[in-house]
Amino acid sequence: MSNYVRHLAFISVLACVVSPALATPLDSRLNEWAFDISWVDVDDFGETTNIDGEWQWILAKGRHEVGALLSYFEVDPDDGDSSDALIFGPVYSWNWFPDKPVTGYLTASYGIVSGDLGDRADGAWHGGVGAKLFVGDSAAVRFEYFLEKLMGEGGFDDQDSVGISIGISLFTGRQ
Repeated sequence: MSNYVRHLAFISVLACVVSPALATPLDSRLNEWAFDISWVDVDDFGETTNIDGEWQWILAKGRHEVGALLSYFEVDPDDGDSSDALIFGPVYSWNWFPDKPVTGYLTASYGIVSGDLGDRADGAWHGGVGAKLFVGDSAAVRFEYFLEKLMGEGGFDDQDSVGISIGISLFTGRQ
């Protein structure tokens, strides 16, 4: 898995270096489709994998985005059985510089938890700050620092996690 992430990071950086002159701002598209992945090996605990997919409407000339998040989350402890979940809910993003070839952004979402973890958690909060580096006229590479909280139920404590994800965004539709 770590080789996969290293290769993805190398290709993403290469794409950013090669084509920033071809970048198109957020204000010319209607939708953003974003895909992120993160993998964490926690000492004396196990591993977690998080794969996110988002679809958002681009509003206010690219400054605001509103849509839906679908996330797959797996916890694989060193001892014991693994658990997984699907998390679905609304997402909001705010872009600092939608008319530039690189923009910072803030994002927040809340999702309902299902699957194995749905027995121990009702919902999940996600907050992040990141950057989108536009590649060509309809894609971007995303880097995000995130905070997540699984809201425990029935005696199960809330679970906090912090990490970095890398992904891509594809932009569709014309305004």
